[in-house]
Amino acid sequence: MTPRGVSAPGKAFLCGEYAVLSGAPSIVAAVGTRVVARWTRLSPTPELLPPEANAAIAAAEQHFGAVRHHLSLDTRRLYDGSKKLGLGSSAAVAAASAAAIAVSHGHDLEREEIRDRVFAAAWRGHSSVAPQGSGADVAAATYGGFLWFRGRRGKPIVEPVNPPSSLVMLLIWTGDPVRTSDLLAQVSRLRAQEPKRHDRCMGALAEHATEFAHAFRSDHGRGVIRTARAYNARMDALGVAARAPIVNGKLRRVAAWAESHGGAAKPSGAGGGDLAVAFFSDATAAERFAAVCKNDGLLPLRAEMGAEGVRLLRVGENPLHPRLPRSAR
Repeated sequence: MTPRGVSAPGKAFLCGEYAVLSGAPSIVAAVGTRVVARWTRLSPTPELLPPEANAAIAAAEQHFGAVRHHLSLDTRRLYDGSKKLGLGSSAAVAAASAAAIAVSHGHDLEREEIRDRVFAAAWRGHSSVAPQGSGADVAAATYGGFLWFRGRRGKPIVEPVNPPSSLVMLLIWTGDPVRTSDLLAQVSRLRAQEPKRHDRCMGALAEHATEFAHAFRSDHGRGVIRTARAYNARMDALGVAARAPIVNGKLRRVAAWAESHGGAAKPSGAGGGDLAVAFFSDATAAERFAAVCKNDGLLPLRAEMGAEGVRLLRVGENPLHPRLPRSAR
């Protein structure tokens, strides 16, 4: 019997944006706001699916075998109306689509070998629409939890990590969706026109990304906060050099509110809007920061960090009522 469906989590970059494309390590978290893929009895209508889903399905069928069912996708939890929340919806769609093929052939998603094959297919599908991506978001959607990720030619290195025990992390939605490809194009122009300036910016980002990853893996919460503050400044410097709004006005306000409450904040992802991630060592300070952000129109997302990766759809699991930022308390 064909399983009723699967789900895959969104993602949040904690650190390593841009630098990961040059081989630096990144830390990424799966977020418990999920894409759901269900098999239906409808006639196949691949034109209704996103291109990354069709490409991931085709890649997964090469791994696991063809299927004759139609896949429907529900991505509403990763949107605020028509606006993407910046939680990696495309990566989650690719992972869910590949995982649906695997389970339709009776494979157990808990098996490491099966998850590796799902990741390979999902990354291939996602790369068809985002060839410039590192694959870290696809890894988060597939494996879940908190990951240390480093891209390399061929197969990237993906390792599970535990967050520092003292660390409190919050996501803040700015209300401004952004196209990552536009920002990457501006950074690419910087590399072509001013290669030395580009390399200085990327070198500084890589240095701080390495420091952040080490602090995160070493249970050093205060080191994470200190390095996140520095990484935000380096992302801002890259944006100035590339004439790109990587750290825009709203993200600067988030960072300022975090610092005034003893923490640090930075863009989660390419910047320009979408999400910020904030780090604190004190839960009370984090809650006060969230309240101030909400009063400033910067909306906390109440989403689980370190969520499960691809999994079978659970009985009673209902993705139809999204927990959008406006419902944050």
